[in-house]
Amino acid sequence: MRKIYQIFFMLLFVSFIGQMRAQQTVNIGETPWKFSKVIRQESNLVSGLTVLSGTDVVSGINDGKFDTGAGKPLVGKNYFVDLLEKKPIERIKLVFNGDSVRYVACRVEVSDDNNNWRILSDGLSVQECELHKENIFTEAINNTIGNVAVVTRTLFSVPVSGSYRYVRFTVTKCLSSDQKDLSAEIGELLVHPVSRNIWSEQELTDIAFNDSEWETVGLPHCFNERDTYLNATTGERCWRGEAWYRKKIFFKEKDKDKKIFLEFKSVNIGAIVYINGHAIQGDFKAKQPGPVTHVGSFMPFVVDITDYIKWNEENQIAVRVSNSKGTFFAWPGFGENEGFGQAMGGIAASVYLHKKNKVYIPYNSYTPLKKWGTYFGTVSANPQKAVMRFQTNVENATDEEQSVELRTKLIDKKGRTVLSFSDVEEIAPGQTRLFDRTGSVEKPHLWYPVGCSGEPYLYTVSNQVYVNGKLTDTKNERCGIREITWDEDYCYVNGEKCILRGFGNRNTYPGLGSAVPVSLQWQDIAYIAKCGGNAYRVGHQPPFAEIFEACDVYGVLVILNTGDNEWALRDEPSLSYKWEYDRDVMIAYRSHPSVAVWESNNGLPYEGEKYYPSYTLEQVRRWDYIQPRIVSNRDGFPPKWNKEDPILIGYTNRYEKMKGYPSYNSEVYGTNWSGNPSWCIARFDYDNEKRFSQYYVENYLQDLDNKACGWIDWMLAETYGEGYTIYLNGKRNQKSLGSCAMDGNRFPKLKYRIYQNALWIPYSQKPGVALQSHWNYSGIQDVDAWSNCPYVELFINDKSYGIVEPDSRTRRCTWKDIQWVPGVVKAVGLDADKKPVCSEKIESSGEPYAIEVTIEKPMPKPDGEQFVLRANASDAFIVTAKIVDKEGRWCPRADNLLNFEVEGEGVYKGSYNFYVTENKELSYHAPGDAELQAEGGLMRVAVRTTFNPGKIKVKVKSEGLVAGEASVRSKKVKL
Repeated sequence: MRKIYQIFFMLLFVSFIGQMRAQQTVNIGETPWKFSKVIRQESNLVSGLTVLSGTDVVSGINDGKFDTGAGKPLVGKNYFVDLLEKKPIERIKLVFNGDSVRYVACRVEVSDDNNNWRILSDGLSVQECELHKENIFTEAINNTIGNVAVVTRTLFSVPVSGSYRYVRFTVTKCLSSDQKDLSAEIGELLVHPVSRNIWSEQELTDIAFNDSEWETVGLPHCFNERDTYLNATTGERCWRGEAWYRKKIFFKEKDKDKKIFLEFKSVNIGAIVYINGHAIQGDFKAKQPGPVTHVGSFMPFVVDITDYIKWNEENQIAVRVSNSKGTFFAWPGFGENEGFGQAMGGIAASVYLHKKNKVYIPYNSYTPLKKWGTYFGTVSANPQKAVMRFQTNVENATDEEQSVELRTKLIDKKGRTVLSFSDVEEIAPGQTRLFDRTGSVEKPHLWYPVGCSGEPYLYTVSNQVYVNGKLTDTKNERCGIREITWDEDYCYVNGEKCILRGFGNRNTYPGLGSAVPVSLQWQDIAYIAKCGGNAYRVGHQPPFAEIFEACDVYGVLVILNTGDNEWALRDEPSLSYKWEYDRDVMIAYRSHPSVAVWESNNGLPYEGEKYYPSYTLEQVRRWDYIQPRIVSNRDGFPPKWNKEDPILIGYTNRYEKMKGYPSYNSEVYGTNWSGNPSWCIARFDYDNEKRFSQYYVENYLQDLDNKACGWIDWMLAETYGEGYTIYLNGKRNQKSLGSCAMDGNRFPKLKYRIYQNALWIPYSQKPGVALQSHWNYSGIQDVDAWSNCPYVELFINDKSYGIVEPDSRTRRCTWKDIQWVPGVVKAVGLDADKKPVCSEKIESSGEPYAIEVTIEKPMPKPDGEQFVLRANASDAFIVTAKIVDKEGRWCPRADNLLNFEVEGEGVYKGSYNFYVTENKELSYHAPGDAELQAEGGLMRVAVRTTFNPGKIKVKVKSEGLVAGEASVRSKKVKL
């Protein structure tokens, strides 16, 4: 066997050398980039000045407060303001508090001498107001999430060109949304000066521009990472605007005969990529105000920069990025809700530089190049035989016709080729040829998700391109042989019924924003698989690209949405974008065995033109034809759907069985909308953890009893901006949605351990027991545990308190009316013969004494590959601070204030506290704050590396406690 592996690795090495000769790939995100925000200050020129209505002074109209104003009905009143000197003006705005004023006719004039007046708006034509939206708590709609974007004020806006001293205006008409006359008041008058950038676009894209004073960053990079988990519950507080990234690269003339590509794994939300001042034009149906390369949240894209390179000299890459509407790209109409993770900005994932020969396999990134490279999948499969189809495009970018051989192999884990093809085609210059082959694999190793009878076995698909016997390109991808089918009730993987159970998640992490290192992305999927989960759903945008590989490896099925917002996906340009997003995400990820469902939306809007699930189905039929995945609608049976077509029916925080169609609870977050406490708690709310956990256990079982094909806990880990309900302890002023299985720092709650040890992993696979979280009590107590074992025995200080048979349904065990005594409580899982097979214990602790500090080592991949902490200014590690007593026992009630300090080659990013602290600034106990309060005796923070490899020491102090520290070393990046 050892000799077989040696031969296999030798073949892999030879293949690797050949691939290196055929193409070169460098992660240039791991090298320094220069970064700067574009800060435009919309100052108000009338602030502090006198505004007149006739001869009356109007004080509230320019006080900076939108809820105070003219104090009298606006229509027909004349207003005048003297700016004291002639000033360049860009725009004049009238602001109306609330959402009633939707249309305005206003006569607006400006003058530089108070005699000659220029008319900007004649007061005859009615203009639709701009809507200012904020995310606030509202009543539930269809029993779903209550944090929605609502209109808090409207704006009548008039552009100005020139310099003026005097402004006057008269509102002639105010109308409601249904065109009825209103007698409204103005909330604020805004006169904005011309906002000038310090630098022009031409300067910023030129190689001669001096960016030495800019910040140096690595990629991924999130430019508003510290704006999350702020000391507030709801509302838009993440910084939105434009930013620039710049990098110089030297290209040698020896590469002049190659194709050069830049691959961006994620840029949020819009970007223009410039090469030596040339803007790369994207491909959109939505009309853009100018050249735009990319628009889309967490959607990878590739650009060809070959024609714009200057050889044997330095070249300038510049990337203009915005996460804000009203900038350089057409706003998608969704992506506004901060709590849904869509407010993040920056180059949020790696950037790769690819050098390819001119006869090559294109990338599976359709926009903007309108090309794709590979697509493969299972036509049919059973344990005896699988039929596989492989499609590969090869492009000839040379000036001559080429005789191209494509060799395709399917290779198992031992390096054995189980299926191969070799075809030769003549490809004309500038043309692409599709190689389409189908073949059979005898007795295949099938790919199964977590919880099924098999493992997530992965083959390798190797495509090699040869021209005149010379290897010109190689592409190796993992492949799972599996067949997913559905009947009117359930999902089946390779003929085996598979209940989809798992978690929702967000593309964010405390202190890191959306610039989440790959190790932490893989870790989240590992957490799902570890507790028996087999499904992963990211609402409102696709997951990180690395997530798909992790899900393939762990056996976690992906329910995939391409981008939207809650009930907001309507009209243009949203519809044009959504068509393109569905197409692009299918092309990018359709070969992954883990992708099981194309989710069309997160709720259809109640007005406007809609993007129906039938449109997603059209894209499936065009792009996912080898073994088409099912389409899902999140909220019930969709309109305009052919009832003969299968569809997965989702419900939000509720469930009902739709007869004839598989149905599931797509978001379970236990929120009550009647003013009662919700089934939400902080992770350290130990007094409520039992009934909180039991609610989700029973909800899961009830839905399955009613033929639910799936159940998604919303979410794996808490994110910011959704802390708007009343929690079980009666509080409602928190930062996160406390229904999650873990807090944001990935400390598990009791219910996660119940899934793992009692509910989702069967006894036959791994015996388990989940005991309540701690034993620091007094008086008479009930002790609870959940277990998949036949019996559980309770011990307190080695004394048995009896054997209990877990409830056959919920797997709960309770020992009632136990007199509390300090010490050790242990729940022991017993087999059918009442022999011990597993156990879990908790221990009483004394007074807090010291801080124990641990550097969390990333979980290795299932094949044993370790994540190395890289000195690239974007990698990060997690630090745990635990408060212990003199004996080193965890203090579960400790809430001491902790102060973190980082020394060496690390940058403190921090974390957050769950509850909002009244009368403190937004940054208090938020990312970046060196002080945090221990929660349940625990706290975790994130620390980023720098570009310098070396030792990083983290110290944690607290008054009255023995300080702790721990250290780690980052490794040099080898490119």
